[in-house]
Amino acid sequence: MSKTLSKVSALLAGLVESAAPLVVAIRVGQNRHITGIHWQSGVVVTSDQSLPAQDTYTLVLANGTLASARPGPRDPGANLASLRLDNPVFAPAIEAGQDAPVGSLVLLLGADLDGSPTLRLTAVHRRARGGGMTGSWMTLDLPFNQADPGGPALDATGRLLGMTSLGPKGEAMIVPRAVIDRFAGPPGASGAAELVPMPGAVAMARPFGDSIPTSPPALPPLEATSGRRGWLGVALQPITVPDQLVQKAGQTSGRMVVSVSVSGPADRAGLRVGDVLLALDGYSTSGSHALRAFLGADRIGRQVEVRLLRDGAILTTFLTVAAQPAGQSSGPGSSSR
Repeated sequence: MSKTLSKVSALLAGLVESAAPLVVAIRVGQNRHITGIHWQSGVVVTSDQSLPAQDTYTLVLANGTLASARPGPRDPGANLASLRLDNPVFAPAIEAGQDAPVGSLVLLLGADLDGSPTLRLTAVHRRARGGGMTGSWMTLDLPFNQADPGGPALDATGRLLGMTSLGPKGEAMIVPRAVIDRFAGPPGASGAAELVPMPGAVAMARPFGDSIPTSPPALPPLEATSGRRGWLGVALQPITVPDQLVQKAGQTSGRMVVSVSVSGPADRAGLRVGDVLLALDGYSTSGSHALRAFLGADRIGRQVEVRLLRDGAILTTFLTVAAQPAGQSSGPGSSSR
């Protein structure tokens, strides 16, 4: 028995070592990072939900070296974002995995702050096909908060199944490799392909929802959003975080939701009256001008991470920022966002 376990242990360690060059740490704040996949020489792909909008990014590659990158195309519907390295470096090739059946073991790799690999071992819980999509969307037997969004998902032979993502009920799932191929081109290419956002993508991860929509919500045409600001579909009131919750929240104030627009972004994301917004994509909502600065026109159509306080618990969900409806304005004593 001990020899068998020893062989399994050595096999897992070998698979991680072989796939580790794929893993990239993307710095998104002080002592904060997310995981990405070194998809091509010059291109890194990651989770659109997890990647805050910045002009430039610092990446830590698998060998520990630092690299600078700029934002590339994003596809919120498939939860995919791309970064272009300023100085492309060699990207490792990895064999494609097939759709793993339910019960198959899956290795989820992540990046530590210094770019070294981490590992979670899980299994395929169920599979579902989206309308018109290539590949099977595999739900995993693991809560999303224990996974590394944006990291590579491997089958038990070390082949690449796709990228770890957020499922509709808070579980981890896999964006299939075939979907990423359509978004960013085949992995391991010697030069960066022209990234083209994937048409007809599945709208992923409606937190607190019951199903995966088969098509993304329609976004207003670009000219319709010109000059308009981003909109969350809530009215907010400044509030002081109770003393007993300050340590858990990590801040002393936030913005309490006092009303939610029906079918607005916040409503679709499951927010409700009484929730206290703490941060959007890591940016605190406490400052008097914080939300206004955050909700510029460039946020329209983008999916953002929402950190909130509800019934004494810290929750994280995601919503897609919409264009502010014509005539929308702030009411007395509260701000409408």
